[in-house]
Amino acid sequence: MKLAIILILAYFLGSIPTGYLFVKNFLGVDIRNYGSGNVGATNVARKLGVKMGALVAFFDIMKGFIPVLLAGQLFGVDEGYLLFLIGIAAIIGHNWSVFLGFDGGKGVATTIGVILGVAPVSFVILGLVWLLVTFTLRIVSVASLLAILTLPVSVYYLTGDQAQAIMGMVLFIFVVFTHRENIKRLIRGEEKKIKPGSQS
Repeated sequence: MKLAIILILAYFLGSIPTGYLFVKNFLGVDIRNYGSGNVGATNVARKLGVKMGALVAFFDIMKGFIPVLLAGQLFGVDEGYLLFLIGIAAIIGHNWSVFLGFDGGKGVATTIGVILGVAPVSFVILGLVWLLVTFTLRIVSVASLLAILTLPVSVYYLTGDQAQAIMGMVLFIFVVFTHRENIKRLIRGEEKKIKPGSQS
């Protein structure tokens, strides 16, 4: 029963539509009607600038980090695979928010928050891969996919825990699913790159 309550709370916290609320507050418009139609930080950055996109990314990261942190600190959950499961509930909330009619983002930032809370060393590895790929290829979707792919490998290498590695693979599959349109554009050679000197 305790775990079920935590999972529900994690889902609702993840459901808070940060990007939607920011754009609605500053511009009075629905971010889903612009750019990629996504409520995540990348699309917000295209509409409000890099600084605002980074702020949205921070809050989206916290949506994954806080449920994991509280589950450990307040409810005594210390099994890694259960913490990942709680994080997955928050990611589901972000991707399919009850406040947006089960619409949402792609879950990368929230996934990063979960990893930061459960496996901080894997978070560092993932972050370095993301930065390297982003600054080399300037394609955020490729950087996100490759970075998250390192998770099940690094978690298993560091902990030897097969259950955590499986959870890491589930997170990767989530990211692949939410990036399926990006993958199609990559195959067609149409995926957009980050422009150097984008507005801030």
